[in-house]
Amino acid sequence: MKLPLEKAKDLKCWASKGSLPWKACSPFLENARAVLIHRPRNVTTHKLSEKYDAHVSVTNWCGSTFSGGKHFTFLDAVPEGKLLCARCEEKAVNAGIQSSHELTGRHVHLGGVVAVQLCCVEKESK
Repeated sequence: MKLPLEKAKDLKCWASKGSLPWKACSPFLENARAVLIHRPRNVTTHKLSEKYDAHVSVTNWCGSTFSGGKHFTFLDAVPEGKLLCARCEEKAVNAGIQSSHELTGRHVHLGGVVAVQLCCVEKESK
């Protein structure tokens, strides 16, 4: 299943010659280097010159961006036990795109990532 994508608005003039915006893709994206599953808003393949391999840039509905070549997996459904970015879901649904529940036919767990301070934390005295 593929959903239509928005065209990237910020393609720089120097990149536009070797850039190919995608018109549609699967509704979910897993990045091997990230924790959450995201909902792609726009995707572009860049082939800047023969000197460099082509790579993909993705902007998600939550505003996060990814770029690279080999660590993306576009998915038709969120894998069991994985968390879908709650902000992506909210923004996509508010834009009129089907919810993850409607797309997959089942409940999809939503989540987020929280930063935790690991140093300079005073231990509780008992």
